[in-house]
Amino acid sequence: MSYGATSKSSSRPRRLKLLRPYLLVLPAAVFLGLFVYWPVVLVTFLSFFEWNMVSPQMTFVGLENFASRFADPAFYRLLFQSLLYIAIALLGNFLLPVGLAMLTLQLGGRCGDVYQSLIFTPTVVAVSVGALLWQYIYLPTGGLLNAFLGLFGVPGNNWLNDPATALGSIGVITAWKFMGFNYLIALAGLMAIPKEYLEAARVDGAAGWSFVRWVLIPLLMPTVLFVMLTAILQALPNAFVPIEILTRGGPNDASNNLLYATYQSAFQFFQIGKAGAEAVMLMLLLGGAAVWQFRILDRSLTYDR
Repeated sequence: MSYGATSKSSSRPRRLKLLRPYLLVLPAAVFLGLFVYWPVVLVTFLSFFEWNMVSPQMTFVGLENFASRFADPAFYRLLFQSLLYIAIALLGNFLLPVGLAMLTLQLGGRCGDVYQSLIFTPTVVAVSVGALLWQYIYLPTGGLLNAFLGLFGVPGNNWLNDPATALGSIGVITAWKFMGFNYLIALAGLMAIPKEYLEAARVDGAAGWSFVRWVLIPLLMPTVLFVMLTAILQALPNAFVPIEILTRGGPNDASNNLLYATYQSAFQFFQIGKAGAEAVMLMLLLGGAAVWQFRILDRSLTYDR
């Protein structure tokens, strides 16, 4: 009798020990299941139907929503403009932060601290507030940008209402707002490089561009690829709020992209199936980019190789 009681009491801690890892990850698993995986499954399911979110009846249309998007020339324009947003993000939220991080490391001291604060400050500003701030900068009459250009005799422009400049103007806002985060990541990666490596390279005569090209960049490669991946995946989400506040995708869809067009299809035109198809295609596009970069990251150099 006592043996049975002892075995039961000893098995409880063993079961708890086995269950503990699962209990620890349970909150995160529930969160991911409810807010990540379930929406993906639901959107994929809805992409095969025609539904206006009001009617109780959903009509199965198979791949028609996908076929109609591929047959629509406007879709390819949105795809091209989405790639332009990604290109701007690679410039403003990847190349520029990495370059500024290298410059900050060279400055050092109090000057470097001030530099870090100035670059990171826009990151703590709310996206909506930043968009409104830039709206005043872009004003065709009395705007700071046109006033500055007027000092050099350059004529002003209606930046947000000109199809030729609307997309670039939104891209500048996103680069200004989100550059600081990637800058800090790049700076942390630089500061984590063992000083012995850098000193040995300088003793061997590495300096200037050769020092950056053959020493800093290879040692920083994992961080560089992470910053690049972040810039690509966040390019379209980062542009959403400025587009919604300042242009609504206009003029004539000149500042629109696939993400904002998906939002319009779902919540302005109530074309849920079409929006689902656009969301699935966007997910596959960005997912493919992420997989490609993770494969490169796995083959990238580390400090000990």
